[in-house]
Amino acid sequence: MSAAGDIRMQVRDLRVELAETGEQILKGVSLELRAGQIFALVGESGSGKSVTSLATMRLLPEALQITAGAVLVDGQDLFELPEASMQSVRGRRVAMIFQNAMSALNPVQTVGEQVAETLRLHTPLRGDALRRRVVQLFSEVGIPDPDSRFSFYPHQLSGGQQQRIMIAMALACEPDILIADEPTTALDVTIQEQVLNLIRELTRSRQLAVLLITHDMGVVRHTADEVGVMYRGEIIEREGVEEFFHNPKQDYSRRLIDALPDLTRFQSVAVEEPLLQLEDVKVYFPIRRGVLQRVVDHTRAVDGVSLSIGRGETYALVGESGSGKSTLGRAILNLEESSGGRIRFKGEDIGALSRRAMLPYRKLIQVIFQNPFSSMNPRLTVGEIIAEGMVSLGMGLSAGQREERIGQLLDRVQLRREYRNRYPHEFSGGQLQRIAIARALAVEPELIICDEPTSALDVSIRAEVLGLLQELQREFGVSYLFITHDLSIVPSLAHHVGVMQAGKLVEQGSAEQILTAPRHPYTRALLKSVPRLDRA
Repeated sequence: MSAAGDIRMQVRDLRVELAETGEQILKGVSLELRAGQIFALVGESGSGKSVTSLATMRLLPEALQITAGAVLVDGQDLFELPEASMQSVRGRRVAMIFQNAMSALNPVQTVGEQVAETLRLHTPLRGDALRRRVVQLFSEVGIPDPDSRFSFYPHQLSGGQQQRIMIAMALACEPDILIADEPTTALDVTIQEQVLNLIRELTRSRQLAVLLITHDMGVVRHTADEVGVMYRGEIIEREGVEEFFHNPKQDYSRRLIDALPDLTRFQSVAVEEPLLQLEDVKVYFPIRRGVLQRVVDHTRAVDGVSLSIGRGETYALVGESGSGKSTLGRAILNLEESSGGRIRFKGEDIGALSRRAMLPYRKLIQVIFQNPFSSMNPRLTVGEIIAEGMVSLGMGLSAGQREERIGQLLDRVQLRREYRNRYPHEFSGGQLQRIAIARALAVEPELIICDEPTSALDVSIRAEVLGLLQELQREFGVSYLFITHDLSIVPSLAHHVGVMQAGKLVEQGSAEQILTAPRHPYTRALLKSVPRLDRA
């Protein structure tokens, strides 16, 4: 094993371009990964972070080609190896944790078999010895009851457990180098803390050299030893983590740091007329067993929630995955049948309305989903996507009036009018989220349910989207139910906060009260897990 600080991987003058046009994607990237240390590569989407990681592993798609540079592992240039030799390097010497564990895992194969497959490829282990090694790895990465989890399929595990399976798979053959591409994106703060702690502990105990790709500067501050800032295919700044955060050299680096939410400034709270009122709302799902599929119990996804949202107010609903936040949002939209309680909108009980009777309220209550791309029809243009609600909900506008409204909405969300003729795949994540906001505003709603709309966005794009939502709130008086697990955005955004745990609202109050003087132990645990940036 190399000594702490020894160089494990050197990337020298790496250049990548589009095969068809020759456009440069990477413009001479150089970095070093050292044993027992974490090198964080930060920057916005499109800066070249993931391309750098894929190029080092020789996993680039055909549309991209490496035109210059070298990647050295123990003096051996990986670019000079035949593909058969490179296959023995991947997993054995250099391992990778991908961003989305659910899409990276095979849905029809048990997680135990997927890790075992890696070991079969690179080690002589077979039979009981192979299974014991997999169970040992599951235990090492903190999977509860690891022996029984061997036979679980990915969908039977939580997001955090799926990410731990990916880490176990990456560590199975005891690699020297680990590349982690956004390993905590969209994870709850408590699960994120667990995953990052695990990566830190394994980096030290196994003397791993880690390349951590992330856009979360709070994560960088508490995890990395060294930071590299990428901008348009180049590393424009490289510093030790302490020096970087206290004295960034580049204006772009300062902008990334300054884009982080201020956790000390809160929205002023005024008593507003209630727009939405929930009274003891329940959503139970039956648990069926036996040949006759009799109901033996219920999953209490939402268990007696009461809250109120005023006109022009933002109510943030926070909690971990599985706490019932999104189920409550769907119940308000009447997309999930409530099992009890009342949902009042402008004084009317809408909880038990039929599909036809609910139609007038569809215009008044809109939704922005977490993943804008998956919520849009890829065969429709942006103009058709925005117009869809105006047509289906009977806004009564002529074709000419709709076209003018689409143009006005694109102006309002700071996108060009000519974008109306493009398709969703032609836009970045931040632009797609702006289109989703324009679509929600098209039918003039009074309440918008925002379900994790910024969880996968870069810090600067996230700040822009949140700023836009607040601007629209001031202009149109729209109310938001903002469902999120990112507590860092709550102070500057929300007037009131509700904390959900296991289907129950365990604490609620003003944002300042909840975030500065939480009463419930669960709220305190959530806040403790938030990666904080100690500003200079």
